[in-house]
Amino acid sequence: MGLAERKAAKQFEETLYPKLKKDLEAAARFEVPVEVDWASLTAEGYAELYAEAWPQVYFTPLIGALEALGQDDLGREFLRGALKRVVIRNSSSNSSASSIASFQDGVLTLDHEPVTNVDQVDDRKEAIRKTLEAAPELPNPYTGDSLRSFLEADAQGVDAVLYALLRITTRERAGVPLFLPRATLSLRSGRVITGIVREMLEDRREGRAILLQTPREGGYSQEDVSIIPAGTIESVTIHDVVWFGELRRDSVPVPSLLELRRQLIAMEARLRAVLEGPLEVSLAPGVNPASAEELRALGFLAERVREVVASLAKDEIGRTALREKVKRIQLRTDAQASVTVSNGTLELVSGLRPVTWQTRQELEQVLQKAL
Repeated sequence: MGLAERKAAKQFEETLYPKLKKDLEAAARFEVPVEVDWASLTAEGYAELYAEAWPQVYFTPLIGALEALGQDDLGREFLRGALKRVVIRNSSSNSSASSIASFQDGVLTLDHEPVTNVDQVDDRKEAIRKTLEAAPELPNPYTGDSLRSFLEADAQGVDAVLYALLRITTRERAGVPLFLPRATLSLRSGRVITGIVREMLEDRREGRAILLQTPREGGYSQEDVSIIPAGTIESVTIHDVVWFGELRRDSVPVPSLLELRRQLIAMEARLRAVLEGPLEVSLAPGVNPASAEELRALGFLAERVREVVASLAKDEIGRTALREKVKRIQLRTDAQASVTVSNGTLELVSGLRPVTWQTRQELEQVLQKAL
């Protein structure tokens, strides 16, 4: 770094940076600590570009991202609670707008070459916004105990495993997008057959039988179905066991906490219009979900609750019952799902495991009884 670069950097720090720092804090609505590694920003031979390039590379996109996130009270509350510090540097020779930002433990780091791709301001703004708002990632199912989901089902014995498979299939048909694991049934005759357990058939004369669906393969256009007497099954092999009781990949997105809170605000507005009366919709007191599993479960539950309440309010009897008994709707997660109505509060609890999530039909039945 030569004398010209040092002078240009110092001039920027003393004349332009204070105004940019004020604009940044105005966008965030609170004082944000900022650390700038000036030495790493001083590209050799480009001193005359600092005054134009640095704002466009770092500060203008950052200010725009904070303004976008802080457009409402929820966004401003999120920023105030999440953003602890901003670090600006050029340490990785990164020139990609999509890779400018990282966010960990409350520290937002912007790492980008200082005079490269200067005009990609909007792309950097969007990358910073997405990084700040990003939802936590779900754990990789292939790391850790691959049998965890199966063991949590607590299925002891062949019969219990068959009923656990049947429960997955039943809930998948009812609207929970669960992955349907394949099972190989070994029969006392020595025959083995692989498919998806679809039904448990009951006949007074012949007893119980498994309806096993074999997905199409080998160019055949139709699927096969086998009826297997339960008493002839000697053992069960579960395939794709890591996905036992889990959702199909990418079937239910994980919302960020900010997205979830905005979902609840929108839900509140829609249900107020449907009920033609006051209503509060929120997370239960003290609930601040941080894990991907919690956020995903609450997002799914919120949408089902919106559907069920809107459906119950279609007729005057349902609308009146809801207006009289429900002043608040609160959501949270726990080991098992539940629904209670008490003192004007409708509390809905979702289990964390997708196989325990309540379907729309189940919620509707429970609510009709509670009201």
